[in-house]
Amino acid sequence: MLYRSWGSQKDEVINFTSSLDSDRFIIDEVKLTMKAHIISLYLSGYINKEIAKKLLIALKDFKEVEEGYEDVHEALEDFLLKKVGEDAGWIGLGRSRNDHVATALRLKLRNELIDILNDINKMRELLLHKAKEHITTIFPSYTHLQLAQPTTFAHYLTYIEEELSSRWEMIFSALKQINKSPLGAGAIVGSNIKIDRVKESELLGFDGIIYNTISATSSRADLISAIAELVTLMVSLSRIAEDMIFFSSIKLITLPDSHVSTSSLMPQKRNPVTMEILRAKAGEIIGFLTSILSIYKSLPFGYNLDLQEMNKYYWLVTSYVKSSLNILYSLFNNIVVNKVEIDKCSLATDDAELISINNKIPYRSAYFEIAKRIREGQYETTLKVEDSIKMKAVIGSPNFDLMGNLIKIREEKLRDDIRRIEEYRLEIISKMGELEVIENGIEE
Repeated sequence: MLYRSWGSQKDEVINFTSSLDSDRFIIDEVKLTMKAHIISLYLSGYINKEIAKKLLIALKDFKEVEEGYEDVHEALEDFLLKKVGEDAGWIGLGRSRNDHVATALRLKLRNELIDILNDINKMRELLLHKAKEHITTIFPSYTHLQLAQPTTFAHYLTYIEEELSSRWEMIFSALKQINKSPLGAGAIVGSNIKIDRVKESELLGFDGIIYNTISATSSRADLISAIAELVTLMVSLSRIAEDMIFFSSIKLITLPDSHVSTSSLMPQKRNPVTMEILRAKAGEIIGFLTSILSIYKSLPFGYNLDLQEMNKYYWLVTSYVKSSLNILYSLFNNIVVNKVEIDKCSLATDDAELISINNKIPYRSAYFEIAKRIREGQYETTLKVEDSIKMKAVIGSPNFDLMGNLIKIREEKLRDDIRRIEEYRLEIISKMGELEVIENGIEE
């Protein structure tokens, strides 16, 4: 043990307090944070080029964390001490695990959010492509799980796309809050050495710094907000999964063979297993957020070790979201929409509206007239299902022509979002390019 004097590798205290299980998710980000710190010490004149070079070269060899350490930060420092010798002790200057872990968490979550935003866009692109194929594909709509009015499958698909677009905006906003640097804040009040925190943030691709050093080291509110947005996304995905289970059970759609499983006893079964698992994972993910909030809710200001117990849930959430988006992409890429007969009673609303418009009577009077015919078994309609769709007059309805225009609008929004996230990603990479240039200059 490098920092603590109690216990041993097999001691129950070490095992109880260690964060190695969750730290393994952020090894690369911890190394990147340490690289920025070493370079910052060099640029500020606290270590010479030779020491910086030895540290940077040794840092590349750190691949995994052995058991017996309290956390990855202790393991990394001990590794550098063994590789470089006494000069590695300089990395403790102006550094705390508190600001380093806060930085690594933001770097990791930044990358995860960018991946998820790209996955959402990929899913949106597929949905709009499928929607163009199904503009005239008649499909029933439901409220209260009861048959409502005729619509189209394109109408349903564009509903999902717009829902994902809304989630995309919220996650993109959360990404910008995440992309702020805590580095250089030390344990809680900063340091006596003159580290350029703004420069450090630029080297790591951040948009700026978290100014107050207490907030920088002990606040997790930005991370929680991002995770909450991912959980909201997952809840939306769960509703889609439930739709797929329902639609397939009443033969409106046929799920891909790879997404269903038969019964061990009943050979005719096509159980929607991937959607059932997605639905369950949404329940789990709500539990992860609840755990995060419960741990965080009553902590006093400043760093507390409780915070490390939140870390594993961040990566469970991002993992679940990414796998769920991928499985839904696979499903919709191979889904089959079956031809169905629409119950003519679902045209009752259209007939009531036509009576109101044509006879210039209040809609409620027309409504009760149609309702009476239905109750007495005398309702008949001359309308066709296609007529119902064509008569819809408002933007966002399944009207064939309006739906074609809507898809074009949604495609333009998607192209803009693809551009925005790519420009943001490239901006981060561009900033971080200076870090590599300085590192290469030191190692020459």
